[in-house]
Amino acid sequence: SEIKFKIEFGIFAMRRFSTSLLFFLLPLGLPVLAHADLANAVQAMEDTSHPLILMRTSRGDIYVELFPESAPRNVANFIALAEGQVPLFDVATQQEVQPNYYDYRVFYRIMRNTLVQAGAPRSLEDAHPEYSVIDEINARDLGLNDAKVLDETGAPNPLLNLADRQAFEDSILIPLYRKLGIETPEALESRQFEVHKALREMSLRQAYENLGYRYNDRLSARPPLRGSLAMAQAEPNSNQAEFYFLLQDAPWLAGRTTVIGEVVDGMEFVDRIDQGAVLRGDSTEPTPTTATMIFDVRQVNAPPSPTP
Repeated sequence: SEIKFKIEFGIFAMRRFSTSLLFFLLPLGLPVLAHADLANAVQAMEDTSHPLILMRTSRGDIYVELFPESAPRNVANFIALAEGQVPLFDVATQQEVQPNYYDYRVFYRIMRNTLVQAGAPRSLEDAHPEYSVIDEINARDLGLNDAKVLDETGAPNPLLNLADRQAFEDSILIPLYRKLGIETPEALESRQFEVHKALREMSLRQAYENLGYRYNDRLSARPPLRGSLAMAQAEPNSNQAEFYFLLQDAPWLAGRTTVIGEVVDGMEFVDRIDQGAVLRGDSTEPTPTTATMIFDVRQVNAPPSPTP
């Protein structure tokens, strides 16, 4: 039957652009809101041995519990960038520097009621990571092994979050043709029944693996939920420094983003980031008096002692 398309959410697309450093945000009149409470944050933690991060912003303090058992490499990279432990190359000075990377960054991207994103370089010359950290996702426990690309009527699974037929071809069909070694229309015609069978049997995990995602089912599964802290990326296994907070549950991102933590106190301030303006008209620069600034990001509980 003809493939039917069902759209439940807008397209989620990561794009980067330069942001301006706003050192004088507070003197311009933006008030600092009441801080979240450390004691409440610790009490809300799933496991008090996990790293607890305090992110101080111009909207208020946000406490985030990180999950090293779910995303060990990405968690370690996030903390190391935040606390100035990563050597980065500064183009302007032609020297290696180790900045507290997230200090004085702004939340430059807002998808209303969906997510708020930060961590982009301020300019092309700004010192930023030039390496990538692999995805760390447990596909099995997220249900991707069992969920099918097509339902019984032939309609694409809404979790694919596809906008139209072209998106289906780009995300599902062309990667499948590539996997099967089909390179010409004639080859496709001669193998159409094989393609149809593969498409009917394809799970979401297989579809995402065709796009380049790789999974580790030994990790602890973390679904993308409201309050999750996740790594932003342009393509599979390209995590660097950019991150976002989810403002709603986002099941369509399961299997396509590495969740590294969860807000345990201060979610009201994350919501207020969503309420602030970022862009003015067609500009690609943040509006200085309303873009939410990150003052600093630090771990506020002691890291566990190494095992002798």
